[in-house]
Amino acid sequence: MDRNKRDTARPDRFHQRLQTRRHILSPRMRMVADYIDQNRASVLSKSAIDLAHEAGVSDATVIRTVQALGFNGLVDLKQMLANHLGQSSTTVSKVATTIEQLQQDMGSVVDHVLQEHLHAQQTLAQPETRLAMERAVAILAQARRIGIFGIAASGILATYAARLFLRHGTPSYALNLTGIGLAEQLLEMSPGDALIVLLARNTHREIQATMEEANRLGIPVILITSHQPHSLGPMCAQIIILPRAKAESIPLHGPTLSCLEMLMLGLTMAAPQRSVESMKRLVLLRKMIRPGK
Repeated sequence: MDRNKRDTARPDRFHQRLQTRRHILSPRMRMVADYIDQNRASVLSKSAIDLAHEAGVSDATVIRTVQALGFNGLVDLKQMLANHLGQSSTTVSKVATTIEQLQQDMGSVVDHVLQEHLHAQQTLAQPETRLAMERAVAILAQARRIGIFGIAASGILATYAARLFLRHGTPSYALNLTGIGLAEQLLEMSPGDALIVLLARNTHREIQATMEEANRLGIPVILITSHQPHSLGPMCAQIIILPRAKAESIPLHGPTLSCLEMLMLGLTMAAPQRSVESMKRLVLLRKMIRPGK
């Protein structure tokens, strides 16, 4: 559900302020503003220092951002967010809403998932998405290796995507840990790689560190997201926009999976001989391990 249509009785004043004042914000201030916009419920319980830590900026930048958006201070901002949110949408409420909508009927479950995936495939088939895919494949075709960044559920998809690309001849690796574990994974990145980033909307220290390292190494970034404009957009060589899931429902990850498989097949078509040779080698290795298979 579009943010501007979530509650017609309560206009989204924060979003309105952000849109009208976005042009006066510095890049780091936009990171703060986007983090607040995309994490409204959790912002209510955070201090300026907490927000600075989450957005990867100084607490002074947080305060300057709040003031630039026309608020007297963080308390004033939180009051507006609280008034608009009413009850925050949580994972629990999303599960409850989805269950209620499906009415404990397996037929409605099948219809719900099929409708979500049908909408996703229709979006992926649009000309602008096709063009973005083509440009992304061109970037991947020039890469020595491919890194795939994803956290939580996206981390599982990152692991799967790395396996797909590797099987078809392109050395690949997943960047899917959090905290200091990710720091060790980032050592894998090197010039000549390309990076695919799976990110819904939240910006956090892990993605900030990953983007900064990619920028330092001159690695082109392909962002796959359902939110546009995205605060990371200016740092990316290509953005692929996926359809948004309904805000009140359990998110499904079929669109991201479809997108990754399209990129893999596109890269295979760009370098078919490499894919064939890789699969031949894979078959030989399997026979070495299990001769009778």
